[in-house]
Amino acid sequence: MKKLKGSILLIALFSIVLSMGLYGCAKKQPAASSKVIAEVNGKPITAAKFQEEMSKFPPELRSYLETPAGEKRLLKSLVDRQILVSEALKEGVNKSKSYKTQISDFKKGLLVQLLLHKEVANKVKVTAADAKAYYKKHYFSFNLPSKINVSYIQVNSPKKAQLAYKMLTSGKPFPAVAQKYSIAPNAKNGGMLGWIKFQETTPAFNNAAFSIPKVGGISKIVRVGSHYDIIKLNNIVAGKPKPFSSLKNQIIMIMKQKEASKILKSFVGNLRKKAKIKYFYKNLPVANSVASQVSPGQAKAAAKK
Repeated sequence: MKKLKGSILLIALFSIVLSMGLYGCAKKQPAASSKVIAEVNGKPITAAKFQEEMSKFPPELRSYLETPAGEKRLLKSLVDRQILVSEALKEGVNKSKSYKTQISDFKKGLLVQLLLHKEVANKVKVTAADAKAYYKKHYFSFNLPSKINVSYIQVNSPKKAQLAYKMLTSGKPFPAVAQKYSIAPNAKNGGMLGWIKFQETTPAFNNAAFSIPKVGGISKIVRVGSHYDIIKLNNIVAGKPKPFSSLKNQIIMIMKQKEASKILKSFVGNLRKKAKIKYFYKNLPVANSVASQVSPGQAKAAAKK
């Protein structure tokens, strides 16, 4: 078992080193020794190069690599990579059309990656205080109640759902609106459903019901199958809460992703406004295929739409 684990880890390390060698973008490291720690067909691998490759691994894996056994395993992987590079050059892989195309695509991808790192990643700021505020606001997202008590209104059209929702937001009692609009069997009881546990109902209803932030609150209009529901949270029985300390890093990551998404959307949107863009949808492969199956008159009519 130990031997198998070592083999799997070697393969994993080798794969990561390969990808990191091609795509990695490490931070600048302090000057390292130029001592040669291995030589492949007369070409040296220095301690400086070794440390550079080491820095590209995530901390949790680097803690293993920074051991005598881990260092030897990484060095063997670097040697294997150099052997493969030499063989690829010997066979002229670097002169192939496929290689040149992929290099061109890689350069474009790297440019985008570095630009986004500069314009997006470096601008994402989330503090511990921000994370704590997010935790409090989305308490139920991290601490599901053991069960909740809900009522609901069910209608069969978006228009009726909007009318019911408007009445509720204007202050009309939920039971009265349920009796007036709901087509569900419990309408006569003011829409009362009772106690439910998480994932005890359909996914759409479940997610909406357990996302209502406080007792007395109502959900947005929710599409449930062929119907439209509005849910009210009447009461909760709290489950065992997860402390903020155990969720802090997870929340910060969630917030950073959301913040990065906003910054990216704004950044790309501004670039679009400045760029001169033309779309020729009719030249798309599927569009061409469809166009060849319709008459010129039909194509003209479709273009007007």
